[in-house]
Amino acid sequence: MRRRPDTELIVLARRGSTQAVEVLFDRYWSYAWRAAYAVTADRGLADDAAQEAIERAFRSLDRFDESRPFAPWLKRIVVNRAIDHLRRSSRLEVLRDEETTFHTWAAGESAEEDLRQWAIADAVAALGVGKRVVVVLHYWLDLPIEEIAGVLGLPVGTVASRLGRAKMELRTVLEEDRVL
Repeated sequence: MRRRPDTELIVLARRGSTQAVEVLFDRYWSYAWRAAYAVTADRGLADDAAQEAIERAFRSLDRFDESRPFAPWLKRIVVNRAIDHLRRSSRLEVLRDEETTFHTWAAGESAEEDLRQWAIADAVAALGVGKRVVVVLHYWLDLPIEEIAGVLGLPVGTVASRLGRAKMELRTVLEEDRVL
């Protein structure tokens, strides 16, 4: 059986196909959860954020532009939900007090690639919340440093510094674990 493209599934889901919704859910749940976990570093918060994001995305399919890829659109929703969960849990306040090459992923081509992606996600999740949020916003959502500073209400220099420190920390951990 051929794999249906996301755009076809989205059109079917808009028409009320529960099967299309199930296929999209199966295709993107792990992706959404890993993105939420990378931001929150908390399994419970990641569960809640990913679930809310998937629900919100599916309710908003009528506003999705099929000429664009689905995964980045969903990822932005997931990361926003995850940040909201951090704010609600008061963990994001650490950003104001803390002075302190990651790429996004979809389902891996192989089990080895999946393990590598999980190792990277775990390394990002192990970062302090200030560094972790900056890494996710910059590398996963492709936000420029100036925009991240505006979103987080921080000076541009602070964001740049956190990003640089996070990259060095990730490189060290991933080289020690032989992931890079």
